[in-house]
Amino acid sequence: MVKGSALHLALVIALVVTIMLGSLIYLHYFYRQQQQQVDRHEILQQELRAGITLALSNDFTATEGDSLFLSPLNLRDSLRVGKRPWGLFDAITVRSWRLADSLNRAFLAGVVPRDSTVLYVVDEDRPLSISGKSVIQGKAPLPKSGIRPAFVDGEYYSGIEQMVDGKIEESTSTLPGHEADRIDALKDLYKRSTAPNDWPPLPPDRALRRSFLEPPVYYTVKSPGSLLQDSVVGNIVIIADSSVTITAQTVWKDAILIAPHIKLEENFSGQGQFFALDSLTVGRQARLRYPSVVALLASDSTPPPLKLRIEEDSHIEGLVLHHRATIDDQKDILELGKNVHIHGDVISYGLLKYTDPVTVHGSVYTYRLITQRPSSLYENYLINLTLERSKLHPYFVRPHFWTSDGKRKLAIVQWLE
Repeated sequence: MVKGSALHLALVIALVVTIMLGSLIYLHYFYRQQQQQVDRHEILQQELRAGITLALSNDFTATEGDSLFLSPLNLRDSLRVGKRPWGLFDAITVRSWRLADSLNRAFLAGVVPRDSTVLYVVDEDRPLSISGKSVIQGKAPLPKSGIRPAFVDGEYYSGIEQMVDGKIEESTSTLPGHEADRIDALKDLYKRSTAPNDWPPLPPDRALRRSFLEPPVYYTVKSPGSLLQDSVVGNIVIIADSSVTITAQTVWKDAILIAPHIKLEENFSGQGQFFALDSLTVGRQARLRYPSVVALLASDSTPPPLKLRIEEDSHIEGLVLHHRATIDDQKDILELGKNVHIHGDVISYGLLKYTDPVTVHGSVYTYRLITQRPSSLYENYLINLTLERSKLHPYFVRPHFWTSDGKRKLAIVQWLE
């Protein structure tokens, strides 16, 4: 009886020891597997960062498809990098993977501003006058005839004695060189939409969404009117034949719109790129978040004057652009309403018309300024304008537009889904 009890006890102890040893072996295997997964994830993260650095180099140009590399850190892994124009930015995707493990990132990239230009006025042999509470802070290439204080409607200039808080240089008879191929690509995209193609009409879905980790989708709109979608988000390009209105109720993020006539309604709030060919209006109290582009890309075949208008109390973070390749005596108009605030760049290949006060934290480039007062129309007068280059956010990244001397620095604008 005692021997049977001892045997039973021995078996129980053996079973317990076996379970404990098995558990220890399993735990060792489990933690080793987890550690290997963490190590693989860290290696893939490093490879992802290497791919991002590669994509942001000036030597890595945009391609039709993705470029496939063996990992620079581990020849067992693979790295796929894609870079393509997305409006006036670059859309970049990077994917690193080993077997079933992978990491993906997508982002917009642009150009880091390296100069401190706040105001560039083309030299048309017209002097500039400054009046009221105007503030000009930054480098200012101006006409050779210079800048002087002036009375306007009984109000004299009340700013600093130097008038420009920064270096004054001589401008030329044209604006600086720009990347014309970016503008041409957008116009060609519109021309493709008017020719037979495989792009489908805009679907009736209330919500349109597309990841930037997938190929872009292109939709066409054949009749004028308001878009009925509640939201347009992501890797989407909409090209219209005539006029398009975006209502204040529409959620717009990252997508591109190209049309002859574009209107963003009063109180519209969103973020994206909007390219018009004949006219563009941003309604009152609109808010366009960074990084947005509002651009009128005039064709030489369309006679001036064409107009891009930002109505009063609107706030835009990004780029406001009017472009025309050939400048005539009769010029197009980029118009800024009262209390408009721009954080970024304003570029007009024509007249910059404004109703004071206007604030720009960034840069203004134009051929000529005009403003209508009760008493008269004033040309090349700076009246109650606040132009401050130092107020531009230190991490602001520009769209691709100005050409560079080959020393440009690319940087991430925003991460994409």
